[in-house]
Amino acid sequence: MNLEQWQEMLQRTSWPIVVEFWAPWCGPCRVMAPSLERVAHKFEGQVDLVRINADDAPEVVQALGILGIPTLIGFEGGREVFRRVGLQSESTLERLFEALLKGKTEGVSSLGRIERLMRLVSGTVILVLGWGNGPALALMLVGAALIFSAVYDRCPLYNALISRVKAWRRSQ
Repeated sequence: MNLEQWQEMLQRTSWPIVVEFWAPWCGPCRVMAPSLERVAHKFEGQVDLVRINADDAPEVVQALGILGIPTLIGFEGGREVFRRVGLQSESTLERLFEALLKGKTEGVSSLGRIERLMRLVSGTVILVLGWGNGPALALMLVGAALIFSAVYDRCPLYNALISRVKAWRRSQ
């Protein structure tokens, strides 16, 4: 698929679509494929799934600024409304499809409650271990990064900054 074909496809879609950029050599892509197919089947006729082999569409990959695969991008009315990079659980995929269908994609978390809790607990333990051992700055930074990875999608400062970065990237 070239860039012109991509833009044409995006313009002629009448309902929301989820586009997956994948590659046959990508392990996480192969792991996520069955779950993605099940979720797409569940939303058949309401949300379309388009799978694009990133190796076959380098122009599109570059134009969209895709840096890793699998990447899922939700489009509504030809406009990108969410982007997720990496392996997603089936429950996360369902939440993304459902949110896209309802037009409520802002603030859709890619983390489940258990994963969020595990990151918070793990990060706190690592942070405390780092504090108690010296303090060990590297360990404390790892703990803080893990805690932030659990709450970044709920941080208003991060959301404000990332929306400006995305707008700037689209204008480039």
